[in-house]
Parts: sequence; structure tokens; C-alpha cells
Amino acid sequence: MTPRFLAICSAVALALMLPACGGSSTPTTATPTTTLPPCTQATLFQGPGSVPSSTLVSLTFSTSAAGRVDVILDWTFTSSTIGVYLVPANSCSVDQFNARSCNFLFRSESGAKPRKVSASNVAAGSYDVLVANFSSQDESASLQVILSSAGCPALTSGGVASRTGQQQVSRGLSGFAPR
Repeated sequence: MTPRFLAICSAVALALMLPACGGSSTPTTATPTTTLPPCTQATLFQGPGSVPSSTLVSLTFSTSAAGRVDVILDWTFTSSTIGVYLVPANSCSVDQFNARSCNFLFRSESGAKPRKVSASNVAAGSYDVLVANFSSQDESASLQVILSSAGCPALTSGGVASRTGQQQVSRGLSGFAPR
């Protein structure tokens, strides 16, 4: 082997080894960060009311913006069976309700009190919150209806389940009347 050949081999070996010094063979990619829109909330209704036994009461509200409708309902007696529902305004009669054939955006007939339920992606328009007292005793209740943007965290308690067995109300719709 000639000295010139050894010099060329050494130069080639050095050139191949230099990129490996201090570098990583695994390419890195930047992960884009997702920024949620800010949380905005508007209270559409907040107040107390009465819910007589075996009665379905309603509260009509309107919103000019789309969003998530959050409903928080509390009542006096833990032994009472109370249901809460969201439907398009004036679209659910008592007979339709008892047949459960309304266009429910949410339906919650069981769960702890206070009941917290939501309907996502609700279009601007008019809606009814229905509160059903399936118990034999009159109830006092408080109701809060909130329009939340997509950037707001979800409510912490669920309750979008329904009971087995068909419970019915015997009295017609009345408004959520302040006490």
C-alpha cells in the first residue's frame, strides 16, 4: 500500500465518521400546539321555581349564538325522582313526553343532585328546558341555564342516563314559575 492510498482511505473514513459526532440519528419534528378559543359563558336563566308532584314544567329560553347548553338543576328532597330534558321550543307535548317521542337534545332521569347536564353544538334558536317531578311530593327547585363556548371545560358531573321503566307525569306543562 502506498502512502497516498493510506492518506485517501484515512480521509474517507474521517469524512464518514464526522457527521456522527455529537449528533443524533433520529430526526426531530416540532409538535404544533393547539390553542383553544377562550372560554366565554352567558347565563341565560338563573332562579328558583316550584315543581308540583307528577308535573312537567318548562322554561323557554333563546340564544343568538351557537354553543354548549349547560343546565344545573337542584331540588329539595333527595328522595324525589326528578328528570331534566332539553328540546327545541314548543315541540314537546305532555303526551309526546310520556311516550318519550320528543326530539331530546339531552335527557337525564337519574343521577345525583344537583344534576348537571350539557348539550354540545346547539344552534342559535329557542329551546325548552323541561323539568319532570315523578314523585308524589311537591318540590322547590333552582335552575341555571348557561351558554358555554367550545373553550370552556365540560361540567364535572354527568347524568345523561335514563332510568329503566317508563315514568310518566300526569299533569300538563306549566312554566317554571318563581316561588
